[in-house]
Amino acid sequence: MSSTAQPAGLPPALAALRSNKPLLFLLAGALGGAAGSVLAEFAPGGGRDAQPLALVIATGIWSAIAASVLSTALFVAGEWHQRRDIRPRSVQNILLFGALAGFGSGAVAQAAFSVSIGPAAFHAIVVRTACWALMGALLGALLSRPVPNLGLLRGLVAGAMGGGLGGIGFLLVGAVLPDAMGRLVGIGTLGLALGLAMIVVEKLFREASLEVIWAPNETTNFNLGAQAVTIGGGEDHVFVRGLPPRFASIAFANGVIEYVETATGKRTPLKDGSRLEIGRLNLVIHAAK
Repeated sequence: MSSTAQPAGLPPALAALRSNKPLLFLLAGALGGAAGSVLAEFAPGGGRDAQPLALVIATGIWSAIAASVLSTALFVAGEWHQRRDIRPRSVQNILLFGALAGFGSGAVAQAAFSVSIGPAAFHAIVVRTACWALMGALLGALLSRPVPNLGLLRGLVAGAMGGGLGGIGFLLVGAVLPDAMGRLVGIGTLGLALGLAMIVVEKLFREASLEVIWAPNETTNFNLGAQAVTIGGGEDHVFVRGLPPRFASIAFANGVIEYVETATGKRTPLKDGSRLEIGRLNLVIHAAK
């Protein structure tokens, strides 16, 4: 098989970060959330004397800005981790749908907060936390799409967990600091917790995985499952420059792992420890014995 060119190597520290998905997602989530919160503070409207409908719209706009920046930061981190080209169209879609998710959850949150529901403590703590969890769930569902075999439901659960933790962070900080600082810490915590929750959920449901070794100490892991992990030079999970799109795939169904060549349809059974070479890449299968 012919060799395929790969991008030039990164400095060791960046290469290590790129391969460390948990740390990368924690940083991207926290920094993306904080940056989104700072930008959202420049959104117009929302003063204390504003009418209820104006407050709902202003909160929706604030949440749309914060959520779009946060979701884009996590998406870009995921694409960078997978060594895929970051396509402007994909970034635009994440920005758009992240903004829609943020606006919807933010507007619902403000509408719910403006209505007296139960005791004051319940209203202040439970309703607010639930609304933050709603934002996290919507973002988790959005971000689950590019991750092979994470799934919509798991993305929703991971997002809700992250959003709930972000809401708790907002309440704790907002009790002693100005609202803007509380929102910054809350969105930053949401991003950090969302990134962590997606990693944890992904690992909890892992039955088999594909390890891609790009260079010494530079790896990426993909969950294997009902969705085949594709390899090629297009919008594939494992991007290999110079190969045609969907050059091959690795499927895992009914306990059987197979390497499938797209051009010929040839299927090669794989097991724990099986190794493949594609160009300069080394692929290793990990599965429960």
